[in-house]
Amino acid sequence: MRVVTLVLACVLAAGPALAQDQPSIRKSMEHAAAAAADPSTDTSRHPLFWSGLALAVAGATVAILGTTAFKSEDTASGNSPKGAFQGCEALTSNPVYAANQCGVLKGPNPPMVWSGVGIAALGITLMALQRAHSSIEVGPGAVRVQHKVRF
Repeated sequence: MRVVTLVLACVLAAGPALAQDQPSIRKSMEHAAAAAADPSTDTSRHPLFWSGLALAVAGATVAILGTTAFKSEDTASGNSPKGAFQGCEALTSNPVYAANQCGVLKGPNPPMVWSGVGIAALGITLMALQRAHSSIEVGPGAVRVQHKVRF
């Protein structure tokens, strides 16, 4: 019975698959040549958009990891005082406090969080630069993002 069911399933699945129009390399080349000859059919975004999107996602990921997975022992989380993690770790040598979960007292890693925020901001800026009237100017001690609006 299982063999009959398997054969029947293969026959029924193979019918529609064999009935489809098989793509050929010649058709693909003709389609690509036609698209290259007509520039008005180009629907791709500016390359800075995709680079900016990748940077924004990477920066947000770094910032999130800095607050969750890669916590620092030097900062405190929530309302805990500074040095709470070190005090908790010191108490674990006592058998009464040996089961303490001190990891929750670690705070976010500020350099990692702020570098992630900066990378994400750079990515969003690059995404905004895909427009024709946008520019970035770098001068001594300043970076200016400019977008011209015409009325």
